[in-house]
Amino acid sequence: MNRTLIASIIFAAGAFAFFVLVLPEFTSVKNARAALQVRQALIEEKNAELKNVAELDKQYKARQAGIDKLTTFMPEQKRVDQIVSGIQQIASQAGLSLADISTAAAAETGEAKGYKKIFVSFDVVGQYPPFVNFLKLLEQNLRLCDIFEIIGSMMSQVGGGQGLVNFSVKLNAYNLK
Repeated sequence: MNRTLIASIIFAAGAFAFFVLVLPEFTSVKNARAALQVRQALIEEKNAELKNVAELDKQYKARQAGIDKLTTFMPEQKRVDQIVSGIQQIASQAGLSLADISTAAAAETGEAKGYKKIFVSFDVVGQYPPFVNFLKLLEQNLRLCDIFEIIGSMMSQVGGGQGLVNFSVKLNAYNLK
């Protein structure tokens, strides 16, 4: 009887030690492993995002020349002075005289995404062939613009020479918002 009692006490002590000492440690290690797996997954996700950012930065740097060209075509600021001086230079290069020029902010149409329009209206005086050359030069200009109205009116002939035409041109130039 002594033997069974001692065995029962040892078994009870072992079971008590298991439930009090070993099982909480086992549960703690199990929870720590689960937390470690979650954090490793987060670290892998962050590393993948960092790789994506590095790849995008590499692509941005590779396309920097194109971005700079786009900024030339459509500057970030209004720069009305550049528009006016560009038109003036193109008119003199084509052999026309610039009579009048005015600019204003164009009305928002709701379809403009990422850019603003600048309304430009001007009159040039000259003959028709130089005006066609003027349009070609304006088309080759770096600044992006679109002409939406041209009105020509004949001027009186002076001294029996070639008749001059007064061309009224309206266009929109663009800049980024």
